[in-house]
Amino acid sequence: MQRLFGTCIGVLAAIAPVASPRAGEQAPPFTVQLYHGATVDSRSLAGRVVILNFWASWCGPCKRELAELDTVLAHHGSARVAVFAIDAGTRTEPRLLDRQAAAMRVPIATAISAPYRPRGGAVPTTWLIDSRGRVVAVQAGAFRPGEIARLVDALLGVTSAGDTPR
Repeated sequence: MQRLFGTCIGVLAAIAPVASPRAGEQAPPFTVQLYHGATVDSRSLAGRVVILNFWASWCGPCKRELAELDTVLAHHGSARVAVFAIDAGTRTEPRLLDRQAAAMRVPIATAISAPYRPRGGAVPTTWLIDSRGRVVAVQAGAFRPGEIARLVDALLGVTSAGDTPR
């Protein structure tokens, strides 16, 4: 999961390193500051698969991945999956954020509490947390097309036919 595939690296390398949890560890609590002012506390997301995706408006692989995350959210619904697109760009113009926010269901966030940061300064960086609050994956660089959807399906127990096992 740590391979770099379609990564935009560099701009975010100046962020100070913070110890972060690894796959299999309990995810530390967080607070997300949404673009339009609201905040979301991770405790309110209990029982859902959570995806934290750091992206930048100039990053092509980020835009492709955001489209896939939007599809995953639409398919499973916000009662089962919570997705946040965290703007990792530096001073992204509000008109670009407005345009992106209008184009998808995934809420745009402007900040998140530590220790969640782009891994190695890479965007996209995606954190995947299961419904029990454990970190499943931290991916620096874009996932391959369809990979996020398959991971979420597996975490939710959805079969290839789209049915949840009984």
